Order: sequence, then C-alpha cells, then structure tokens
Amino acid sequence: MVGELERPLAARRGPKHDRQAANPRGRAGAPLRRWPGATAALLATLLAPLSSSAQSGPQPAPEQPAPAPSTPAEAAPAPARAQSMEVPVSEAVRQEALMHFEKGFALLNEGAWSPGLSELLLSRKLFPTRIATYNAAVALRKLQRYDEALDMFETYLRDFPVSGEEREEALRQIAELRTLVGTIELVGAETGAVISVDGQDRGQYPPIRPLRVPAGNHMLRVFKEGYDPFVIRVDVAGGQTKNVQVTLRRLARYGSLRVIESSGKPVSVSIDGIVVGKAPWTGILSVGDHEVTLRGEGKVGTQPASASVKSQSVTTLSLLAEELDAVLHVEPVPIGASVWINSVKVGDGVWIGRLKQGTHRVEVRANGYLADAQSVTLSKGGRQKLRVSLDRDEDAEVWSKPPKLTLDATASFLIAPTFGGDLASGCGEACESSIGLGALGMIHGGYEFGSGFGVGLEAGGIFAVQSLENRTASVVPVGVPPVPSAGTANDALRLGGFLVGVTAGYHVGERFPALFRIGAGALLGEVRDERAGTFELSRTPVAVEGEQARTTFDAAPQVDFPWAAYIYLDPEVRFGLRLSERFELSAGVKLLMLLALRKPTWDGTRAIPAGIDGVATYPAESVMGDFALMVAPGASLRYTF
Repeated sequence: MVGELERPLAARRGPKHDRQAANPRGRAGAPLRRWPGATAALLATLLAPLSSSAQSGPQPAPEQPAPAPSTPAEAAPAPARAQSMEVPVSEAVRQEALMHFEKGFALLNEGAWSPGLSELLLSRKLFPTRIATYNAAVALRKLQRYDEALDMFETYLRDFPVSGEEREEALRQIAELRTLVGTIELVGAETGAVISVDGQDRGQYPPIRPLRVPAGNHMLRVFKEGYDPFVIRVDVAGGQTKNVQVTLRRLARYGSLRVIESSGKPVSVSIDGIVVGKAPWTGILSVGDHEVTLRGEGKVGTQPASASVKSQSVTTLSLLAEELDAVLHVEPVPIGASVWINSVKVGDGVWIGRLKQGTHRVEVRANGYLADAQSVTLSKGGRQKLRVSLDRDEDAEVWSKPPKLTLDATASFLIAPTFGGDLASGCGEACESSIGLGALGMIHGGYEFGSGFGVGLEAGGIFAVQSLENRTASVVPVGVPPVPSAGTANDALRLGGFLVGVTAGYHVGERFPALFRIGAGALLGEVRDERAGTFELSRTPVAVEGEQARTTFDAAPQVDFPWAAYIYLDPEVRFGLRLSERFELSAGVKLLMLLALRKPTWDGTRAIPAGIDGVATYPAESVMGDFALMVAPGASLRYTF
C-alpha cells in the first residue's frame, strides 16, 4: 500500500520554487509526480494540440524526454504528452483540466487521498495526461482500490510514452497489485444479464473484460428483466480466479415498475444496485420493495428511493436528478447485514453510492444483532468510509432458543465384519466365515440447550449372529496321555446383551434438522456358541468284523454361554425431516466400537464324548476379541417435550 508522503509539496509559486517542487514517495515506492515548472509545463502540454489542430487537425504534443522522478530539480521541464483526442478540445476545457490537476495534487500531498483522487479523475475525464493518470493510480492504491489501481497503471503504460525508469516502476507496481487482485469468472448466466459487484456496475454477461476485484469478500449480483436476481457472496483470493455458476430463474409473481426523471435529464436507472437502462424505464420486477437510484453525467443523480411493486400492476416512480456532491462507503459487520440510507434499504453487505452533502442517517440491521443507526455528515466533494459493527443480541431468538427435553427411539440394522477372538484367528483358507448380522435398538433421553448442544442418557439391546465352518480346531482327551487331537470345528455364534451409557450431541436445523451425537457406556451380555466338529483319535482303533476301523470321531454339538463385558463408544450422525412441532423423523448411521473388559471365552472344563478316547475337552478359546467394530444404519423417531 502506498504510504504517507516523505516531503511536503512546495506551496509557493514562481520559477525558483517550481524548480524545487518535491517528489513525494509512498512506502510502496510509488512517488507522486510533479515535474519542475509543472504549472507552465502542463499548460503547454494542454495547449499544444490546440494550436496545431487549428492548422492540420488534432495532433499529439511533441514528445519530450521526462526526467527521472528522483532528480526533478536537475532536469529541464518535461511535460507528459497528452493522449491523442479525436475531437479538438477547447482552451477553456484544457485550463479547467489543469486547474483540477493542481487542486488534486495539492490534496494528495496533504493526505486527502479521496478528494484528491476525485479531482485527478475529473482532470483525466476533461483531458487525460500522463501525470494525472500516474498520480490517480497511486491514490487508488493508497485507498486500497487495488483493482482500479491495477487498471490505471496499465492504462498509464498503454496510453502514454514513458521513460525506462518510469516503466520499470510502473511494472513493479503492476506485479505487486496482481497479487492483491483476483478475478470472478461467471458461468451459465443469461446473455445480456447485468452484472454488479459491491453495488458497482460491471457491464453485461458475458463480460468483455475480466471481472477484477480486490482480494476479499464481495457481493455479486446478476440481474435480467423477468428473472429473480442472482445474489451471492464470494471470497476471492489474490492472484486467483473464482468460478461462479449463475442460475437465473423466471419470476413466479411479478409486476411492472415505471421510472421517470421529472426534468427530462438523461440518466440511467439503477434497481437494487444494478443499472437496468435509461430513464424513462419500464420493466418487470418481483413483487415487493425495490431500491431505485438515477445516475447521470458527472455527479448528477438521485439519492436512494424505495418503490413497492405489486402483483400484475404498474407502479410509477418519478424522481428529480440533482447534483450529488459526496460519496459514502458503508461496510457492515457482519458482512451480510442490510444497509439502510435515510430509511431506504439499499442492499445487503457493502454499499457505495453518491449522496448530497450534509447529514444522512445510516442504519445497519442483521438477524441476531442489535441494529445500529448513525448520522454521518458528508462534505462537498468528499468520499467517506463508514464501518458499522453490530453487537450481538443475546436475547434474540436465533441465539437463545429455549431448552427442552427430548426422547427418541432408534432401530438399526447391525453389520459386524467379524467378532474376532481365537475362533476368527483359527479360520484359515479352508474355513468359511459369515459376516455378522443383527439388530440394535436404542432409546435416548436428553436435555437440549437453546444453542442445540445437548446431553443425555441412552439404553438399548443388541443382537448379532455369525458362523464359522471348517475352522482349524483341537480337543484334549481326558484320562489318556494329554496329546491334542487335531480336527475341524463349526461354530454358530450369537451375541446378546444390554447397553447403557451417557451421550453428548449437537442438534441443528428446523425444517431439515441434523443430529451429531456420541455416546459412551458399557455392554453386558453373553455369546452363545454352539459347536460341533470332527477330530482324530489319540488311540489306535480296533476294527470290527465287517467294518473298517475309523481314525476320527465326530464331536456332538455342544453349547456354551460365556459372559461378555465391553466398554463402547457409538458416534452417530442423523439427518431428518420435521413432521410437526414436536415430532421429527430421521435416518443415519452409528458406529459401535467395543473394547473388552472381559472377553467371552469357551469353558475349557466342559467334557464332550470322544469315541474310544472316552471324553475330551475343547481348549479355553475366546469367542470374541479385545476389539470389535460394528456399523448400524437405521431410522429414528424423536419427540420434543
């Protein structure tokens, strides 16, 4: 950003003091430029094309070398060449341009950047010169209007001859500004739709030039007659392009508005911050209140006015355009707050517009915040920026919804990839293991604060089954040498139990609510294991006449009921639909994560028939692991007391 000036401009006039004119510089290295003998030199520049045009039509002033900005006192006067004009400009206009330049330069030197810029821009409009263009670019950067500063520096290099050092300085400024400026790329808008950024007209769609904006947050509006306006707030990063998909929908309810300028002045009509045409103007708009302003040449226009459009009828608004001497820039916080000027709503978010000099009432409103009204006094030719920060209204409904008691019941389908434990570890290539399937039912009771945060209790039941076939297993004969007999076993597992715990969650949304909740507690239950298998005999079998001796025996089905104790966590997310004031239906998914306090383990003392070996026992194997994960998608019905 361009900083404060290093040296004041010599205020006195005369050849001696002209040679000592200062060349102030800002922190960003962009000096304001005023060459020695600036008044006489600029006047010569402005008048030179006039004398030549009297003989042979408009001609640019002859090129003269410009001095380096850092050593103005050592060089001869070297005026900037004026831009070529297709139409000759009168001497009176040129002298007026010179007057506005001198006034603007003096204001910039005093730190009055906004009014000084206004004078320089007016000087450029009357007769563009190199010096006015350069200093206008410096002032725009100082005012943080980075996109306009970038355009002005590019215009400076494109339209005027500059020395090598001046070009180098301008290119450095352009490189820095491009990191502070982003681009908005619009896609899908209707052809001819009008584009507005932060209340400033940016042409029609598709735009001819890139929509450059300073990095930051901006209010984008796209309007076409017969359609609902497209309004969106966009964040644009410096040096980046933000793509915006524009969707314009045809109006469902509409009326007509006719806008007239009562004195017949040529003015453009702006509706809700978007230029829609020239007065008199008639167009179709949505039903409701609209903000209307007129803008003419220079400072001619009207302050914001309100027009109420009624369905299927024509509303006529007659306004008188007059001189608007000041500019007001309102920046509300929060950024989307609505802005009212003299009791007329002018839009949501940042507003920049022309007003009469004098005192105006500015009001900013936002849901959940205390409205703030201020009086601002604008001086003639001034540009004032007003930042209005709203205080949060702690009593507003949006922040302080009443607390409530809630009760909901959830039924879920349960999926468990595996129960884990020793049984799952023994399931090799020949083993077949099914996915665990079951059901989970939970009841939640809670206390929900107005913010949506809530705490509560939960309880429920769980049921799940899983089977393993042909897993590697063994038995140990009893009363014979304790040599394990290898074989295979089939297990049918069934988990059943109760859960109880505490919960914490966040509930948000009205029509389509969402719930984010997590519970923690204990699962107490048992795992029923029905087991059968085929195993080798540990003793040599004796053949029976007519039959072949078997070397294996079939273990008859046995059932064990080992107890299970787990700690659980069950995070869940649910999205729903409000059925009435008290009832809400939702669907979601819960993860049930189990961490063992006591693993369910087969009773290793249980005896089973073992053929000629007599009896045997299965080893004490865990039928569930230290950790188990289950997924439970389901539906829930919630009641609010």
